[in-house]
Amino acid sequence: MSSSAKVKSSGVRRSSRPDADRSDDQRKEKDPLALRQLSTPDDLDTYMEKLYEEDMESKLDGITQILNLSEYGANIEMLVQNEALMCLLSRVLNDEYKKNYDFTLHMMRIFWCYSNFLQLHPILSNYRIGAITLKIVDFEVKRHQLRIEEEKLLQESLVKASHEHPDVLAKLKSEAKKNKKRSKKQDQLLFVCLSVLFNLSEDIHTERKMVKKKIVHFLAKMLDRVTPDLVILTLGFLKKLSVFEENKDTMIELQVPEKVIRYVKCNHDKTAQIALKLLFNLSWDARVRDAMVKNSLVPKLVELLKKPPFRALTLRILYHLSMDDRCKSMFTYTEAIPIVMQLVINFPQNMVAKELMALGVNLSVNGRNAEMMAQNKGLDALVQRVLRTRDVLLMKCIRNISHWSFSLQEDLASEKMYKHKGLWAAYVVPLLELAQSSDNHDLVVEILGTLGNLTPQDLPPKSSWDKILAQYYTVIPFLNKLLVPGFSQDDMVLQVIMFVSALMLEPKCAPLITSSRVVRSFHTIFQDKQSDHEITLQLLFCFYRMLRHPETLDEVLYGTNMLPDLLLAADSTNVEVRRMCDSVLDVILDHDIHEGEVGEFGRQIRRRRFEIHNAEYWNLMRHRDASPTAFHDDDPDERDHEYSHSRK
Repeated sequence: MSSSAKVKSSGVRRSSRPDADRSDDQRKEKDPLALRQLSTPDDLDTYMEKLYEEDMESKLDGITQILNLSEYGANIEMLVQNEALMCLLSRVLNDEYKKNYDFTLHMMRIFWCYSNFLQLHPILSNYRIGAITLKIVDFEVKRHQLRIEEEKLLQESLVKASHEHPDVLAKLKSEAKKNKKRSKKQDQLLFVCLSVLFNLSEDIHTERKMVKKKIVHFLAKMLDRVTPDLVILTLGFLKKLSVFEENKDTMIELQVPEKVIRYVKCNHDKTAQIALKLLFNLSWDARVRDAMVKNSLVPKLVELLKKPPFRALTLRILYHLSMDDRCKSMFTYTEAIPIVMQLVINFPQNMVAKELMALGVNLSVNGRNAEMMAQNKGLDALVQRVLRTRDVLLMKCIRNISHWSFSLQEDLASEKMYKHKGLWAAYVVPLLELAQSSDNHDLVVEILGTLGNLTPQDLPPKSSWDKILAQYYTVIPFLNKLLVPGFSQDDMVLQVIMFVSALMLEPKCAPLITSSRVVRSFHTIFQDKQSDHEITLQLLFCFYRMLRHPETLDEVLYGTNMLPDLLLAADSTNVEVRRMCDSVLDVILDHDIHEGEVGEFGRQIRRRRFEIHNAEYWNLMRHRDASPTAFHDDDPDERDHEYSHSRK
């Protein structure tokens, strides 16, 4: 084999030395290559015989020599193909793993060397190395738990006896020192065992067997250890297992996310990175995101954004957190908004990375975050970048900011209270030009959505929509083109409707809209899209505004004869559509009253409302007319009574 597997020396004496040249032996003990050279394949049978001896010293010497051979890659194929050796090693490991830490550690290191080669995994499986290793891990976990309980009981008993025996504290310190040494050795053994299992888990079937034998439970307990290498390996193993939902659920039950969060906050970069990778896999679950928020992880993640090696992974986790509405406001109280803004504005490529821009879009949904983005010329920088790069996600973020400014004006009692007047003044015309020049469907949708959120307060001073449309006369033909049947998708049509609704806030825009085909196109869409409640609702709202102006009112009522279609929509299955349709019909009814008398439109509306109100009764009567005996077939006396009553 060309590959070689190297394992760190454990510091245990690996072979018997002659006493002839002690200084030369001491020099060789420090040299791993010299140690390996002392063990030769020709003496393999001798090393194997030592494993049959009773004293542990001989067994330890024999297994050390075999380990020396296994650490050299050229020997591995010969060793693994030796059936007698493999049977002996697996049997001795299974029978004697409880007797001595160093012996078990050396045995496991041998199998670790073998497990580094994927093609040897079937052989190791034949000798049940994975099952034996899991048994060792289970034993060590239970032994550690028992040791903790014994130490606690000892401490309690010694504290009670401290008044009678002054040397109690010294005894406690001595016991703690011994336990610390034992834990260190145990961590070494657990590290090697988990390394073997991690390598063997490359096979998905083997991994499933491990999961059935509660490997996740063992790994969860490993997170309470303090040895860095063991913790990093445990986190990596959990990350590998976390891609399966059943494993993720088990980890959540064992409170793994809470333990992992602790390592994200540590100062060891490698540990923090692998912990972040595991948290990212788990963060698809809302329960994990809740745990991250409760443990105040957001400020730490925002801080990690400043470090380039952590940035990509941190952005993904923050994006997951930002999906929850109640978490969005938490970003306001961190440095997240300024950092994200700087990363977006100064991003080196034309298109901002999806993870970064998706986080920006989610954050901009929150009003306070959107306001912070617009401050300090932030909005200007975003718009200038989108005009240059035509980035759709960036335009979506700008649209969210426009929704904040629109909602802010809706909530104010007076227009004079609006503090951001003219905020969008410099961008109206450039965005209109960008929409007309772009062939990107999604970009045009976002631009129209942004323009639809603008009010007269957002426009340039001494300007209005009618002046802008008159100056840039290609805008209305552009809207007409988007409304041609089959030309645009429904989301584009919806944004055109909402933009025209915004234009209808300006009375002087009514003649411009009337002179185009917009109203007729809206009528056609209204007839075709009755099943689309969102489009129907927005069209009704647009008609409601159009009916406020004489020019568009005449076009809606007389130019397109839209009333019959409005009457049909009056009993829609959607509550909001019915309510909006009633408002539109109320406007028409008010318009049709002359000197206290209702005209033809008003009579049609009242008749339709009467039919809808009494629909259940009319259906009952129709059913009765169709089946005159349906109500009395079972009672002939009642039929006779009804007949006699009718003659009277």
